[in-house]
Amino acid sequence: MKHPSSFDRGSAPSAEVIKRIDELHNMMLKIYPEPTGIDAVWHRSVGVSYFGTKRRYYFNRDNVATFEYLDKPHFSQYYYSCLFFAFRCDAYDKNKMWPGYPGETGTHINITANTIDGSAGAGGGPDDTWTINGLPVGIRSPVLKTIRGYELQYPEPGSNTRYVLVHRKGILPYIPVSRKQYLDYCIIYHTKLYDEMIRAQEQMPVRTLEEQEKEKKAKLAKFEKDFGKDPKRLKSAVDYYLSGYQTDQEQRDERVNKTKQVKKEELKKFTDELEKTTTEGLLDSPAVVLVKYYSSPVFETDPLKGHMLVTENPEYIRKDLPKHVPQVFVVWWTAQDWAQQKEIGRIIEQDFPFEKLQAMIDK
Repeated sequence: MKHPSSFDRGSAPSAEVIKRIDELHNMMLKIYPEPTGIDAVWHRSVGVSYFGTKRRYYFNRDNVATFEYLDKPHFSQYYYSCLFFAFRCDAYDKNKMWPGYPGETGTHINITANTIDGSAGAGGGPDDTWTINGLPVGIRSPVLKTIRGYELQYPEPGSNTRYVLVHRKGILPYIPVSRKQYLDYCIIYHTKLYDEMIRAQEQMPVRTLEEQEKEKKAKLAKFEKDFGKDPKRLKSAVDYYLSGYQTDQEQRDERVNKTKQVKKEELKKFTDELEKTTTEGLLDSPAVVLVKYYSSPVFETDPLKGHMLVTENPEYIRKDLPKHVPQVFVVWWTAQDWAQQKEIGRIIEQDFPFEKLQAMIDK
């Protein structure tokens, strides 16, 4: 049973957008026309694509990082989704089954046009303000394998999502960030991070020396009261207390010095890597990391784990085409090793006509 939904969010759809989304739905019907034991519910929506749009980050009155777009988006983003729901047995009639809700299996296929989010998404959220030429830096998921000429990506080992990016031939919709760009920014990022920590620690309020001395004398007096009849135990308690005693100022200075040392060690990791990368002639090579800013070693060499840092490529978009024309697709679906997801994942990998999406872009 199929339940088409209307456009329920975004701008008013054009007949051309509806026509193209219906083409996507027909592709799915052809590869999986009669799901068994489940109810397929499909949905479509349209809105504005911000692909390749520059951002200006700023802090609002609550000191929270946010951003505004600097240039107008050119074209439409639209979305097709098909979710699969398990049929339920009737609680009172063993010969009756109920379709659909509730009972979502967690299995779905989604096709988005005119965005590369998921495959090579832009930015890491409003709290990550790194941009190159005004474009936020995101990550491109690693490639698990190639199916019929298309790279099958997955966010990380063990994840249950798969992505296929379909783009115009001869040009990529993303630009790799170089190792030099990444290392330079890591030095800026960690310098700012630790300088803010040090400044906050230095500004931490402390009690007056008179207040602390009064507390210290009260503590020693208590030892005298508790252990005065046992000189050996009294001496042990007093010696232990005094050996670890620090004023608030001394504790603050110690925390500041430790943070400064950590900052020095962290920056050395990136300056050493910059020297090594320069010597090896790899400054212009793509930056591939396990975790942005914090990985050690800095660059990931395992292709099944590494995430390439990228920005969206604004030159990819052809502005001579109407806004509704698809210029890039991301197909993504669930893929897990249990029956509901495994079978649908197998069908998509085996039969989904990625080349028809390619033809929609290239024609």
